[in-house]
Amino acid sequence: MLRAIIVDDEELSVKRLKRILSQSGEIEVYDTFLDPTEAYEFVKGNSIDVAFLDISMPDTNGMKLSTLLHELDESINVVFVTGYDEYALQAFELSAVDYLLKPVTAQRLTKTLDKIKKMNRGVTVQPVIEVLLFNGLKIYRRTQDREPIKLRSPKTEELFAFLISKGTVSRDEIIDTLWSGLEPDKALKNLNSTLYYIRKAIGTSFIKASRTEISIEERSIYCDLYEFKRQLKQIRQVSKKDSEWFNQVETLYTGSFLKGKAYDWASGKTHRLEQDFIGLLELAARFHMEQNERQQSLHYFERILKLDPLREDIHQEIIHLYIELGRMNEAYRRYGQLEETLQQELGTSPDPKLKALIKKMMN
Repeated sequence: MLRAIIVDDEELSVKRLKRILSQSGEIEVYDTFLDPTEAYEFVKGNSIDVAFLDISMPDTNGMKLSTLLHELDESINVVFVTGYDEYALQAFELSAVDYLLKPVTAQRLTKTLDKIKKMNRGVTVQPVIEVLLFNGLKIYRRTQDREPIKLRSPKTEELFAFLISKGTVSRDEIIDTLWSGLEPDKALKNLNSTLYYIRKAIGTSFIKASRTEISIEERSIYCDLYEFKRQLKQIRQVSKKDSEWFNQVETLYTGSFLKGKAYDWASGKTHRLEQDFIGLLELAARFHMEQNERQQSLHYFERILKLDPLREDIHQEIIHLYIELGRMNEAYRRYGQLEETLQQELGTSPDPKLKALIKKMMN
C-alpha cells in the first residue's frame, strides 16, 4: 500500500480528502499538515510515495513545496489539489502526476490512483532481506520459508551490524571502530575482504560503496531498528496519539539492541534506544490514563519497571492505580516490594507521603 501525506491549509479539505483516500483501500494516509514547512520537515525523516498538495497556501505554496520535496526524493508522486484550474499547465510542467479540482470526488480520485499505480508498476522496491537488531542479530531472506542467513565470521557479523546501524558511514570511521589496532593498509584490506563476504552471503543490491564511504539502501531491506525509529518519530510528531502505534512499537522492541553481542561501539546506542523505549512506554501509560483506561496504563508502567526497577515514581503510579481500581492488597504488596528494593539497592525508603497513604488505606 502506498503511503501519502496531505498538505492543505483548509482543515475541511484535508478531512474530506483523507476520508476518500482511506475508503479507497489503496492509500495509507501517513500524516496530514496544515503547514507546508511542517510537511517538508516530516518528509526529511520519513519515506513517502505520494504527496497531495494544495496550491494556494501562504508562505510556501504547493508548487514550491513540490520542488522542495523532489529535492529530498525525486521518486515522490505529487498530486496538486486546488479550487482553481488556472494552474493546470504550470502544475504539469512540474511533473505532477495529476491535478484535482476541489471538491474532490471519489470517482475522480480513482483515475488519479490508477495513474499512480501505472507509474509505480515495477518501480516499487520490495525488501528482500529482513534484519532484526533487537534482542540479538538475526538475518533472513524474505522468501516464502523466511530463510535464515549465516555470515562467515564474528567480524563479518559485526561489520554488517555496524553498517545497518549507521546507514551511511565513512571508511575511515569503520576502520577506526573495527580495526583500530591495525596498520592502515592492512585495516583497509580487512574491510574490503569482510565487505566482500557480506555481499557474497546476502547480495549486493542494498550495499552502496564508494572510495570514501559505505551506505545501506534502507528501502531494500526490512529492519526492526529502522521501523522502530520511524514509528517513534511519528508518535512524537503528531499531537493526536493512537493506541495502535504504541502497540506496534512495543512489539518491535523484543529486547535490548544487539543483545548478546559485546560490541563496544553499540553500548551507547543500546542505552539510548532503551531510554527511548522507556519514554514511549511512559507516554503510552499516560495516554491510556487520559482515556480512563487504567488496566492498559498498568501494563505499560509494569513494562517500565522490568527495564528500570528503581523508578520510584513509576512504583507510585502503579500503587495509585491499584487503589483507584480497588485492588488494595496489590497496592500494599507493591509498596512492600518498593520498600525492599529501595532499601537493598539504594539504602533509602519510599516517599513518606506514599507511606502515609498506605498506612491510611490499611486502617
